[in-house]
Amino acid sequence: MVGTRKRKDFFEDFGSELFDNLEEMIEALLEDMRESGPFVYGFSIIRRPGEDAELREFGDFPEHSEDEEDLYPPEIRDPLIDIFESGELIQVLAELPDVEKEDLLLHATAQNLEIRVLGAAEYSQDIELPSRVDPRSAKASYKNGVLEVTFRRCNEERPVEIKIN
Repeated sequence: MVGTRKRKDFFEDFGSELFDNLEEMIEALLEDMRESGPFVYGFSIIRRPGEDAELREFGDFPEHSEDEEDLYPPEIRDPLIDIFESGELIQVLAELPDVEKEDLLLHATAQNLEIRVLGAAEYSQDIELPSRVDPRSAKASYKNGVLEVTFRRCNEERPVEIKIN
């Protein structure tokens, strides 16, 4: 046969020494991760017509460091929060991973929603709502680390505590 040559295995060029300790390296990395706890990190980019794009980061991943040995999560996490408006409703979604429903406290006024997390990692965030709402109309649910609070638009002023289903 003319022009036939033997095909080399792709990994022959790399040499087996690169893969000899791969399993040990993976086990060591996983063990380091178990000791320092889980990391949660993400971001969203919001682009509204006529405005600059807004980048919002959330999670407990620390700032990047020159020394990778210093990568330890802080006690307080910044959740990703999105606000949606549709007709007569304002909906607030907050991602709060690893938080128990019993550790959440919500308070609302006509212009703001305060989310407080109690427990090992205390957290508090005051969210300005895009328009006035009736705090008594609030319905809240928390499932799989996502808090959803829905309001009806109104002109109410007094703060109200919200029960979570």
